[in-house]
Amino acid sequence: MESNWITIKSLNFYSVHVRGKTEWKFMEYITDDNISGISEITDTQLDSPVSTIISSLSNRMRGERICSEDDLMLHLPESNQAKENLAIATAISGIRSAFLDLMSKRLELDLSSFLLHQTQNEGIQKKDFINLYANINRSLLPNDKGPVDRSPESFSQKAKEFEKKGFTTIKCAPFDECKSPFIEKNKIPVEALMGLERISEIKNSISANTKLFIDCHSRFDQESSYYLHDELLERKVDWFEEPVDPEKNEKEMLKITNYSKIDTAGAEMTYGADSFKRLLSNNVIDIVMPDVKFCGGATEIIKLDQSLEDGSKNISMHCPSGPISLLTSAQITSSISSKLPLEHAVDEVQWRHETLLPYEKIEKGSIHLPKGYGIGATLNPEIIQKYGKTWQE
Repeated sequence: MESNWITIKSLNFYSVHVRGKTEWKFMEYITDDNISGISEITDTQLDSPVSTIISSLSNRMRGERICSEDDLMLHLPESNQAKENLAIATAISGIRSAFLDLMSKRLELDLSSFLLHQTQNEGIQKKDFINLYANINRSLLPNDKGPVDRSPESFSQKAKEFEKKGFTTIKCAPFDECKSPFIEKNKIPVEALMGLERISEIKNSISANTKLFIDCHSRFDQESSYYLHDELLERKVDWFEEPVDPEKNEKEMLKITNYSKIDTAGAEMTYGADSFKRLLSNNVIDIVMPDVKFCGGATEIIKLDQSLEDGSKNISMHCPSGPISLLTSAQITSSISSKLPLEHAVDEVQWRHETLLPYEKIEKGSIHLPKGYGIGATLNPEIIQKYGKTWQE
């Protein structure tokens, strides 16, 4: 192991304008022998730039010999604040993910093989491709020309389009008009009716064999969630995601899950394996959705999977972001027992696949894992130059 240390020489940041308010952001460590490690730090939901925090944390590691992720964490005592501070969680997660990309390259392994080697889990077979579900919501958000049609017919057409492309599961977030508390009591809120119409149009257009996942973006409360659940059940929805925030409203979400006949999912902003384990052990939700950008990175997801008696139906990674996040998540999904599909935000921009070298390869609803060390791909400098920028702090 003495020859397998990492010494960080420099730190680069990249951003790519995608559409509307969407911007993908990435970080890159360069070692003293010019190995590159990258991760995605897209932080559109935050008020403060994560890159500033990453720079501050990384400065103390420059020139240090780091032999393992445990060594790395000794330089990151701020990780104790990650559960309460999303900006710090994003920074720590980005640093850890970039480091693992570096370390797996150092050992000349792809990230999935590196993770399986670390865990010595012989019960998991490494996969060459990972099944995805198509999140159509972001393709219906405003683009550079302004708002996009979000009528029930538009939702339906987009769902049908991606079913034809081979996706057997579609997800959308149809409840734009909703925000609890609601005036009406003891019935479905009138604000939810347009969302239900969008769902009905999708169900009428896709095959009965194609699953439909619904993300509620925590727009409801406990009482309205019961009525919403009944409407979703009637429409044969397969996934009930975050009617309320499962961490901020744990007691309410527990009651909703106990009531629900549909699998409940969520915890996309949660940090740390123990936090996810608590939500599952206490039956707060049925399926946790770790996001590699916020959860602490691959190791936390591996720890979670190992802590569960059977994680095959309890973990589905959250990934509505860029291609680095998706590829990293696919490598991790290949290393755990989960049999659930991985999220993919489809059709945001036509050149998305060109952001990576080699190009992102998604066919018939699956992402192919590239042959190569680390996550298996690097950022395409031509795309960065054309649509984005590079900087250091």
